[in-house]
Amino acid sequence: ISAIYSASLRFEHQTDGSKGWHQMYNYPSYGMGIYFAKFSVPNQLGNPISLYGFLSSTLYRHGRFVLKTDFSLGLAFNWEHFSSSNTLNVAMGGPLSCYIDAAIVAYYNMCNHFDLGMGLALSHFSNGALKKPNKGINVLSPKLVFKYKPYDNIRLKITEKPRSESYFENLTTFFFGAHDVQTVINPTKENESYENHSYLVFGLDDKFLRRFNLKHSLGLGIGIGYNQYVGTEYRIENDRMVFSEIPVMQRFHLSAYISYEYRIHRLAILLEPGIYIYKNESDKSENFFQRIGFRHYLSDSFFYGVSLRAAYFSVAQYIEWTIGYRINGIGR
Repeated sequence: ISAIYSASLRFEHQTDGSKGWHQMYNYPSYGMGIYFAKFSVPNQLGNPISLYGFLSSTLYRHGRFVLKTDFSLGLAFNWEHFSSSNTLNVAMGGPLSCYIDAAIVAYYNMCNHFDLGMGLALSHFSNGALKKPNKGINVLSPKLVFKYKPYDNIRLKITEKPRSESYFENLTTFFFGAHDVQTVINPTKENESYENHSYLVFGLDDKFLRRFNLKHSLGLGIGIGYNQYVGTEYRIENDRMVFSEIPVMQRFHLSAYISYEYRIHRLAILLEPGIYIYKNESDKSENFFQRIGFRHYLSDSFFYGVSLRAAYFSVAQYIEWTIGYRINGIGR
């Protein structure tokens, strides 16, 4: 890829301080948008379109000048993905992918209704190994922003910040997902060269966190997981795959990890580096894994989320869809 051309249209809501968490996070803005991209090799990659949500936070404000971070997450489609007729695209194996964008942008308020911004963005496209091949795409690019506000500049309110307490909490999480494995059948027959199979993953995690304040929590967790692919072997007979598998109970693994959570009101960003304490010798996955994801609290007790389990800080293993229960206030 030698070049990418992209444009985005978004609708943004600016917080004004009317709620306690607005001021605590320096008056963030959030909303939804649509993103269009054109690569220098559209015949191989296509022209992806993404629908996404975003959160923008202020780092520095002085007069008409504002420096912000911007994070977007969504789904992208309209790919020319890998197929028997497009074997050159090893970056995207399926028609749908995740879209992640992180940027830092400097804005200048030109007048009541117009802002002009310039910055730098890092974009990532991947399907989380739901469909192989999945090398993914990373793009570093400059960013030019033109913002129109149909209202006058918002006067930010200063209210009493929410009370912050330190205590322990226990989170129990069930996750499930799937990942894809692609196998070469016969590279001499183009239309029959590849065969894909999806494998189930699920598990149960339990973690104890110390919540230091309304933003930060840190603790330890343990988990038990199942990977249907572990111990699966195959051989080729007459251009067909013949499988052999190990017993179900031998496909489980045990893990331990450090858990960090950053809360923004009811939304949480989680980072969890960990190791496998036990896994079957036929499980060839890396012993050290990383998990990054999001969690949304429906109430003080119930939550749901999504996270990506990876190895080497770059290779996606699978996406985990999660639901869970939280017991807070332990040790108050």
